[in-house]
Amino acid sequence: MDQFMGMQMLMGILKLPSYPMYWMNEIRINTIADVMPINRPILEMVRDNCHKIEPEPVHSIDEQIIPAKTKHSGIRQYNPKKPHKWGFKMFVRSGSSGIIYDFFLYCGAKSSGREDCSAENVVLRLAERIPKNLNFKLCFDNWFCTLSLCLKLKEIGILTTATIRTNRIAKCRGSFSYKVDANSGLLLLRWFDNKCVHMTSTYCSANTSGNVKRWDQKNRKHIQVPCPQVVKEYNTGMGCVDLSDMLISLYRIPMKTKRWYLRVLVHCMDICKINAWLLYRRHGNQLNISQRSQLNLLQFSSEIANALIMKSKRVDRPIGRPIKKLSTNSDLTETRGRKVQVPTPQNDIRYDEFGHWPNPQINKNKCRLCKKTVPLIATDELGLLSLFARLG
Repeated sequence: MDQFMGMQMLMGILKLPSYPMYWMNEIRINTIADVMPINRPILEMVRDNCHKIEPEPVHSIDEQIIPAKTKHSGIRQYNPKKPHKWGFKMFVRSGSSGIIYDFFLYCGAKSSGREDCSAENVVLRLAERIPKNLNFKLCFDNWFCTLSLCLKLKEIGILTTATIRTNRIAKCRGSFSYKVDANSGLLLLRWFDNKCVHMTSTYCSANTSGNVKRWDQKNRKHIQVPCPQVVKEYNTGMGCVDLSDMLISLYRIPMKTKRWYLRVLVHCMDICKINAWLLYRRHGNQLNISQRSQLNLLQFSSEIANALIMKSKRVDRPIGRPIKKLSTNSDLTETRGRKVQVPTPQNDIRYDEFGHWPNPQINKNKCRLCKKTVPLIATDELGLLSLFARLG
Protein backbone atom coordinates (compact mmCIF):
# COMPACT_ATOMS: atom_id res chain seq x y z
CA MET A 1 0.00 0.00 0.00
CA ASP A 2 2.87 2.37 0.77
CA GLN A 3 4.42 1.70 -2.63
CA PHE A 4 1.08 2.23 -4.35
CA MET A 5 0.58 5.59 -2.64
CA GLY A 6 4.10 6.65 -3.53
CA MET A 7 3.57 5.60 -7.13
CA GLN A 8 0.38 7.69 -7.34
CA MET A 9 2.21 10.72 -5.93
CA LEU A 10 5.02 10.29 -8.44
CA MET A 11 2.49 10.10 -11.28
CA GLY A 12 1.14 13.43 -10.14
CA ILE A 13 4.64 14.88 -10.48
CA LEU A 14 5.73 13.12 -13.70
CA LYS A 15 2.58 13.63 -15.76
CA LEU A 16 2.25 11.74 -19.05
CA PRO A 17 -0.64 11.84 -21.54
CA SER A 18 -1.78 8.29 -20.64
CA TYR A 19 -1.15 5.68 -17.96
CA PRO A 20 0.27 2.96 -20.30
CA MET A 21 3.09 5.33 -21.28
CA TYR A 22 4.72 4.80 -17.87
CA TRP A 23 5.38 1.17 -18.92
CA MET A 24 6.33 1.77 -22.58
CA ASN A 25 9.85 0.69 -23.53
CA GLU A 26 10.65 4.02 -25.18
CA ILE A 27 9.82 6.27 -22.21
CA ARG A 28 9.65 3.75 -19.37
CA ILE A 29 9.64 5.23 -15.85
CA ASN A 30 11.43 2.51 -13.87
CA THR A 31 10.48 3.94 -10.49
CA ILE A 32 6.81 3.35 -11.34
CA ALA A 33 7.00 0.38 -13.72
CA ASP A 34 9.12 -1.75 -11.39
CA VAL A 35 6.74 -1.21 -8.46
CA MET A 36 3.64 -2.37 -10.35
CA PRO A 37 4.38 -4.34 -13.53
CA ILE A 38 1.64 -4.90 -16.11
CA ASN A 39 0.82 -8.57 -15.66
CA ARG A 40 -2.37 -9.98 -17.15
CA PRO A 41 -1.85 -13.75 -16.84
CA ILE A 42 -5.51 -14.79 -16.95
CA LEU A 43 -6.44 -12.60 -19.92
CA GLU A 44 -3.36 -13.59 -21.90
CA MET A 45 -3.83 -17.29 -21.13
CA VAL A 46 -7.43 -17.23 -22.38
CA ARG A 47 -6.43 -15.22 -25.46
CA ASP A 48 -3.64 -17.66 -26.30
CA ASN A 49 -6.09 -20.56 -26.17
CA CYS A 50 -8.54 -18.65 -28.37
CA HIS A 51 -5.76 -18.06 -30.91
CA LYS A 52 -5.19 -21.82 -31.21
CA ILE A 53 -8.70 -22.45 -32.56
CA GLU A 54 -8.87 -23.01 -36.32
CA PRO A 55 -10.47 -19.84 -37.77
CA GLU A 56 -13.66 -19.70 -39.81
CA PRO A 57 -13.86 -17.92 -43.18
CA VAL A 58 -16.15 -15.11 -41.91
CA HIS A 59 -15.41 -12.96 -38.84
CA SER A 60 -16.92 -9.88 -37.26
CA ILE A 61 -15.69 -7.30 -34.77
CA ASP A 62 -17.95 -5.65 -32.23
CA GLU A 63 -18.15 -4.45 -28.64
CA GLN A 64 -19.05 -6.69 -25.73
CA ILE A 65 -20.17 -5.51 -22.29
CA ILE A 66 -19.27 -7.36 -19.08
CA PRO A 67 -22.23 -6.42 -16.83
CA ALA A 68 -21.18 -4.67 -13.63
CA LYS A 69 -22.60 -1.88 -11.47
CA THR A 70 -19.56 -1.32 -9.32
CA LYS A 71 -18.62 2.33 -8.92
CA HIS A 72 -15.03 1.82 -7.88
CA SER A 73 -13.47 1.52 -11.34
CA GLY A 74 -12.52 4.23 -13.80
CA ILE A 75 -13.01 2.02 -16.86
CA ARG A 76 -16.70 1.24 -16.39
CA GLN A 77 -18.73 2.23 -19.46
CA TYR A 78 -22.34 3.16 -20.18
CA ASN A 79 -23.88 2.09 -23.49
CA PRO A 80 -27.69 2.44 -23.74
CA LYS A 81 -27.82 0.33 -26.92
CA LYS A 82 -26.48 -2.81 -25.25
CA PRO A 83 -28.57 -5.37 -23.27
CA HIS A 84 -26.45 -4.57 -20.19
CA LYS A 85 -26.02 -0.80 -20.16
CA TRP A 86 -23.39 -0.57 -17.40
CA GLY A 87 -20.24 -2.63 -17.38
CA PHE A 88 -16.73 -3.11 -18.71
CA LYS A 89 -16.22 -2.95 -22.45
CA MET A 90 -14.32 -5.53 -24.43
CA PHE A 91 -13.57 -5.49 -28.15
CA VAL A 92 -14.18 -8.97 -29.56
CA ARG A 93 -13.51 -10.76 -32.86
CA SER A 94 -15.89 -13.66 -33.32
CA GLY A 95 -16.67 -16.19 -36.04
CA SER A 96 -20.03 -16.85 -37.69
CA SER A 97 -20.63 -19.78 -35.30
CA GLY A 98 -20.15 -17.54 -32.24
CA ILE A 99 -16.65 -18.75 -31.32
CA ILE A 100 -14.53 -15.92 -29.92
CA TYR A 101 -11.07 -15.86 -31.51
CA ASP A 102 -9.59 -12.71 -30.00
CA PHE A 103 -10.48 -9.95 -27.55
CA PHE A 104 -8.99 -7.27 -25.35
CA LEU A 105 -10.28 -5.12 -22.52
CA TYR A 106 -10.96 -1.43 -23.04
CA CYS A 107 -8.83 0.48 -20.51
CA GLY A 108 -9.85 4.07 -21.23
CA ALA A 109 -9.74 6.61 -24.02
CA LYS A 110 -6.42 8.20 -23.03
CA SER A 111 -4.15 5.54 -24.47
CA SER A 112 -1.37 5.44 -27.02
CA GLY A 113 0.65 2.97 -29.02
CA ARG A 114 -0.69 -0.59 -28.96
CA GLU A 115 -3.22 0.31 -26.27
CA ASP A 116 -4.78 2.95 -28.52
CA CYS A 117 -8.52 2.20 -28.71
CA SER A 118 -9.36 4.36 -31.71
CA ALA A 119 -11.79 2.65 -34.08
CA GLU A 120 -9.23 1.90 -36.78
CA ASN A 121 -6.57 0.64 -34.37
CA VAL A 122 -9.06 -1.70 -32.65
CA VAL A 123 -9.84 -3.47 -35.94
CA LEU A 124 -6.18 -3.71 -36.98
CA ARG A 125 -5.22 -5.11 -33.59
CA LEU A 126 -7.95 -7.76 -33.58
CA ALA A 127 -7.22 -8.68 -37.21
CA GLU A 128 -3.55 -9.45 -36.58
CA ARG A 129 -4.22 -13.18 -36.12
CA ILE A 130 -6.43 -13.58 -39.21
CA PRO A 131 -4.54 -15.50 -41.96
CA LYS A 132 -3.47 -13.15 -44.73
CA ASN A 133 -4.16 -13.52 -48.49
CA LEU A 134 -6.52 -16.48 -47.96
CA ASN A 135 -9.81 -14.66 -48.70
CA PHE A 136 -10.89 -14.42 -45.07
CA LYS A 137 -13.79 -11.99 -44.64
CA LEU A 138 -14.24 -9.43 -41.88
CA CYS A 139 -17.43 -7.51 -41.03
CA PHE A 140 -17.84 -4.54 -38.71
CA ASP A 141 -20.24 -1.65 -38.21
CA ASN A 142 -19.97 2.06 -38.96
CA TRP A 143 -18.33 2.89 -35.62
CA PHE A 144 -15.14 1.15 -36.78
CA CYS A 145 -15.30 1.66 -40.54
CA THR A 146 -13.19 4.14 -42.52
CA LEU A 147 -12.09 4.00 -46.14
CA SER A 148 -8.42 3.97 -45.16
CA LEU A 149 -9.06 1.02 -42.82
CA CYS A 150 -10.70 -1.03 -45.59
CA LEU A 151 -7.80 -0.32 -47.94
CA LYS A 152 -5.24 -1.27 -45.27
CA LEU A 153 -7.00 -4.57 -44.68
CA LYS A 154 -7.18 -5.24 -48.41
CA GLU A 155 -3.44 -4.65 -48.75
CA ILE A 156 -2.74 -7.40 -46.21
CA GLY A 157 -5.20 -9.80 -47.85
CA ILE A 158 -8.31 -9.48 -45.65
CA LEU A 159 -11.66 -8.83 -47.34
CA THR A 160 -14.08 -6.46 -45.61
CA THR A 161 -17.76 -5.62 -45.57
CA ALA A 162 -19.08 -2.86 -43.32
CA THR A 163 -21.53 -0.04 -42.92
CA ILE A 164 -20.00 3.42 -43.17
CA ARG A 165 -21.01 6.89 -42.04
CA THR A 166 -21.59 9.60 -44.60
CA ASN A 167 -19.06 11.94 -43.01
CA ARG A 168 -16.35 9.31 -43.56
CA ILE A 169 -16.91 9.00 -47.31
CA ALA A 170 -14.51 11.29 -49.15
CA LYS A 171 -15.49 12.73 -52.54
CA CYS A 172 -18.72 10.74 -52.74
CA ARG A 173 -20.91 11.45 -55.76
CA GLY A 174 -24.42 11.68 -54.37
CA SER A 175 -26.02 11.34 -57.81
CA PHE A 176 -24.91 7.70 -58.03
CA SER A 177 -26.23 4.79 -55.96
CA TYR A 178 -22.78 3.21 -55.93
CA LYS A 179 -19.24 3.85 -57.04
CA VAL A 180 -16.30 1.50 -57.61
CA ASP A 181 -12.72 2.74 -57.47
CA ALA A 182 -10.95 1.25 -60.49
CA ASN A 183 -7.52 1.46 -58.86
CA SER A 184 -8.27 -0.13 -55.49
CA GLY A 185 -11.48 -2.05 -56.30
CA LEU A 186 -13.26 -0.46 -53.34
CA LEU A 187 -17.05 -0.35 -53.58
CA LEU A 188 -19.10 2.46 -52.06
CA LEU A 189 -22.83 1.85 -52.00
CA ARG A 190 -25.82 3.87 -50.91
CA TRP A 191 -28.93 1.81 -50.39
CA PHE A 192 -32.30 3.34 -49.63
CA ASP A 193 -34.38 1.35 -47.17
CA ASN A 194 -36.40 3.01 -44.40
CA LYS A 195 -33.45 5.34 -44.24
CA CYS A 196 -30.30 5.78 -46.25
CA VAL A 197 -27.68 3.07 -45.62
CA HIS A 198 -24.08 3.59 -46.71
CA MET A 199 -21.86 0.55 -47.14
CA THR A 200 -18.44 -0.33 -48.43
CA SER A 201 -16.78 -3.59 -49.45
CA THR A 202 -13.57 -4.79 -51.07
CA TYR A 203 -14.96 -8.03 -52.54
CA CYS A 204 -18.75 -7.67 -53.09
CA SER A 205 -20.47 -6.28 -56.15
CA ALA A 206 -23.40 -3.89 -56.31
CA ASN A 207 -25.50 -6.31 -58.34
CA THR A 208 -28.95 -7.13 -57.02
CA SER A 209 -28.94 -10.67 -55.64
CA GLY A 210 -32.66 -10.84 -54.89
CA ASN A 211 -35.43 -9.21 -52.90
CA VAL A 212 -35.96 -8.79 -49.18
CA LYS A 213 -39.26 -8.60 -47.33
CA ARG A 214 -40.06 -5.18 -45.85
CA TRP A 215 -43.10 -3.60 -44.20
CA ASP A 216 -44.72 -0.73 -46.08
CA GLN A 217 -46.00 1.68 -43.43
CA LYS A 218 -48.05 3.70 -45.91
CA ASN A 219 -49.94 0.82 -47.54
CA ARG A 220 -49.92 -1.34 -44.38
CA LYS A 221 -48.60 -4.47 -46.07
CA HIS A 222 -45.38 -6.37 -46.77
CA ILE A 223 -43.53 -5.59 -49.98
CA GLN A 224 -40.47 -6.96 -51.79
CA VAL A 225 -37.50 -4.58 -51.99
CA PRO A 226 -34.48 -5.25 -54.26
CA CYS A 227 -31.40 -5.87 -52.14
CA PRO A 228 -27.77 -5.58 -53.31
CA GLN A 229 -25.37 -8.46 -52.72
CA VAL A 230 -23.20 -6.40 -50.36
CA VAL A 231 -26.17 -5.91 -47.98
CA LYS A 232 -26.89 -9.63 -47.84
CA GLU A 233 -23.22 -10.39 -47.22
CA TYR A 234 -23.17 -7.92 -44.36
CA ASN A 235 -26.35 -9.34 -42.78
CA THR A 236 -24.94 -12.86 -43.07
CA GLY A 237 -21.53 -12.07 -41.59
CA MET A 238 -22.49 -9.54 -38.95
CA GLY A 239 -24.00 -10.52 -35.62
CA CYS A 240 -21.39 -13.11 -34.64
CA VAL A 241 -20.43 -11.27 -31.46
CA ASP A 242 -24.13 -10.87 -30.61
CA LEU A 243 -24.48 -14.66 -30.90
CA SER A 244 -21.59 -15.11 -28.46
CA ASP A 245 -23.22 -12.58 -26.11
CA MET A 246 -26.48 -14.51 -26.24
CA LEU A 247 -24.80 -17.85 -25.46
CA ILE A 248 -22.84 -16.35 -22.56
CA SER A 249 -25.95 -14.71 -21.11
CA LEU A 250 -27.87 -18.03 -21.02
CA TYR A 251 -25.83 -19.46 -18.14
CA ARG A 252 -23.59 -16.60 -17.08
CA ILE A 253 -21.52 -17.26 -13.96
CA PRO A 254 -23.02 -15.08 -11.18
CA MET A 255 -20.59 -12.79 -9.41
CA LYS A 256 -21.70 -10.05 -7.02
CA THR A 257 -18.60 -8.17 -6.08
CA LYS A 258 -17.22 -4.65 -6.07
CA ARG A 259 -13.84 -5.88 -7.30
CA TRP A 260 -14.03 -5.22 -11.03
CA TYR A 261 -11.20 -7.60 -11.94
CA LEU A 262 -13.22 -10.55 -10.61
CA ARG A 263 -15.91 -9.69 -13.15
CA VAL A 264 -13.30 -9.86 -15.91
CA LEU A 265 -11.96 -13.18 -14.57
CA VAL A 266 -15.42 -14.75 -14.49
CA HIS A 267 -16.17 -13.48 -18.00
CA CYS A 268 -13.01 -15.20 -19.26
CA MET A 269 -14.31 -18.43 -17.74
CA ASP A 270 -17.59 -17.93 -19.64
CA ILE A 271 -15.64 -17.41 -22.88
CA CYS A 272 -13.71 -20.66 -22.33
CA LYS A 273 -16.95 -22.54 -21.64
CA ILE A 274 -18.75 -21.23 -24.74
CA ASN A 275 -15.77 -21.84 -27.02
CA ALA A 276 -15.40 -25.39 -25.67
CA TRP A 277 -19.08 -26.16 -26.32
CA LEU A 278 -19.00 -24.72 -29.85
CA LEU A 279 -15.85 -26.71 -30.66
CA TYR A 280 -17.56 -29.81 -29.25
CA ARG A 281 -20.51 -29.19 -31.58
CA ARG A 282 -18.21 -28.54 -34.54
CA HIS A 283 -16.27 -31.78 -34.01
CA GLY A 284 -19.50 -33.71 -33.48
CA ASN A 285 -20.82 -32.50 -36.83
CA GLN A 286 -17.53 -33.42 -38.51
CA LEU A 287 -17.89 -36.96 -37.10
CA ASN A 288 -21.51 -37.13 -38.37
CA ILE A 289 -22.93 -37.32 -34.84
CA SER A 290 -26.58 -36.30 -34.81
CA GLN A 291 -27.63 -33.13 -33.01
CA ARG A 292 -29.87 -35.11 -30.66
CA SER A 293 -26.93 -37.23 -29.52
CA GLN A 294 -24.83 -34.17 -28.68
CA LEU A 295 -25.00 -32.33 -25.36
CA ASN A 296 -26.78 -29.00 -25.25
CA LEU A 297 -25.18 -26.03 -23.54
CA LEU A 298 -26.90 -26.70 -20.21
CA GLN A 299 -25.80 -30.34 -20.11
CA PHE A 300 -22.29 -29.42 -21.25
CA SER A 301 -21.98 -26.75 -18.54
CA SER A 302 -23.27 -29.14 -15.89
CA GLU A 303 -20.73 -31.80 -16.84
CA ILE A 304 -17.88 -29.29 -16.72
CA ALA A 305 -18.99 -28.07 -13.29
CA ASN A 306 -19.35 -31.62 -11.96
CA ALA A 307 -15.95 -32.65 -13.34
CA LEU A 308 -14.24 -29.64 -11.78
CA ILE A 309 -15.89 -30.23 -8.41
CA MET A 310 -15.22 -33.97 -8.22
CA LYS A 311 -11.88 -34.21 -10.04
CA SER A 312 -9.04 -35.42 -7.77
CA LYS A 313 -11.29 -35.41 -4.72
CA ARG A 314 -9.76 -37.87 -2.25
CA VAL A 315 -12.07 -40.40 -0.60
CA ASP A 316 -10.89 -42.65 2.24
CA ARG A 317 -11.06 -46.38 1.64
CA PRO A 318 -13.79 -48.07 3.70
CA ILE A 319 -12.53 -50.39 6.46
CA GLY A 320 -14.15 -53.72 7.36
CA ARG A 321 -17.19 -55.47 6.02
CA PRO A 322 -20.28 -53.47 5.13
CA ILE A 323 -23.00 -53.43 7.78
CA LYS A 324 -26.17 -55.18 6.75
CA LYS A 325 -29.13 -52.88 7.19
CA LEU A 326 -32.39 -54.11 8.68
CA SER A 327 -35.10 -54.19 6.08
CA THR A 328 -38.09 -51.99 6.69
CA ASN A 329 -41.42 -51.66 4.97
CA SER A 330 -40.12 -48.73 2.96
CA ASP A 331 -37.10 -50.76 1.84
CA LEU A 332 -39.32 -53.63 0.77
CA THR A 333 -41.48 -51.24 -1.17
CA GLU A 334 -38.48 -49.78 -2.97
CA THR A 335 -37.05 -53.20 -3.89
CA ARG A 336 -40.31 -54.26 -5.51
CA GLY A 337 -40.15 -51.36 -7.92
CA ARG A 338 -37.95 -50.90 -10.94
CA LYS A 339 -34.24 -50.66 -10.14
CA VAL A 340 -32.79 -47.21 -10.78
CA GLN A 341 -29.94 -47.25 -13.30
CA VAL A 342 -27.01 -45.26 -11.93
CA PRO A 343 -25.27 -43.30 -14.74
CA THR A 344 -21.60 -43.85 -15.47
CA PRO A 345 -19.50 -40.92 -14.19
CA GLN A 346 -17.55 -38.68 -16.55
CA ASN A 347 -14.15 -39.82 -17.77
CA ASP A 348 -12.45 -36.90 -16.00
CA ILE A 349 -13.72 -38.30 -12.70
CA ARG A 350 -13.31 -41.99 -13.53
CA TYR A 351 -9.65 -41.71 -14.53
CA ASP A 352 -8.35 -39.19 -12.00
CA GLU A 353 -6.88 -42.04 -9.85
CA PHE A 354 -8.59 -40.83 -6.68
CA GLY A 355 -11.10 -42.67 -4.52
CA HIS A 356 -11.64 -45.80 -6.67
CA TRP A 357 -11.64 -48.77 -4.28
CA PRO A 358 -13.21 -52.20 -4.77
CA ASN A 359 -15.84 -52.71 -2.09
CA PRO A 360 -17.27 -56.10 -1.05
CA GLN A 361 -21.03 -56.40 -1.43
CA ILE A 362 -23.45 -58.61 0.50
CA ASN A 363 -25.65 -59.18 -2.51
CA LYS A 364 -23.96 -60.14 -5.76
CA ASN A 365 -24.65 -57.99 -8.79
CA LYS A 366 -24.14 -58.30 -12.50
CA CYS A 367 -21.39 -56.54 -14.39
CA ARG A 368 -22.64 -53.99 -16.89
CA LEU A 369 -20.12 -55.14 -19.49
CA CYS A 370 -19.95 -58.94 -19.31
CA LYS A 371 -23.28 -59.52 -17.48
CA LYS A 372 -21.62 -61.99 -15.07
CA THR A 373 -22.33 -62.08 -11.34
CA VAL A 374 -19.44 -60.66 -9.28
CA PRO A 375 -19.10 -60.05 -5.52
CA LEU A 376 -16.90 -56.94 -5.82
CA ILE A 377 -17.65 -53.60 -7.39
CA ALA A 378 -15.66 -50.45 -8.10
CA THR A 379 -17.13 -47.16 -6.95
CA ASP A 380 -16.46 -43.54 -7.79
CA GLU A 381 -16.06 -40.57 -5.44
CA LEU A 382 -19.80 -40.28 -4.90
CA GLY A 383 -20.13 -43.90 -3.85
CA LEU A 384 -22.23 -44.72 -6.94
CA LEU A 385 -22.02 -48.03 -8.74
CA SER A 386 -20.12 -46.83 -11.75
CA LEU A 387 -18.76 -50.11 -13.03
CA PHE A 388 -18.78 -53.74 -11.88
CA ALA A 389 -15.33 -55.29 -12.17
CA ARG A 390 -14.17 -58.86 -11.66
CA LEU A 391 -10.98 -59.18 -9.59
CA GLY A 392 -8.58 -62.08 -10.00
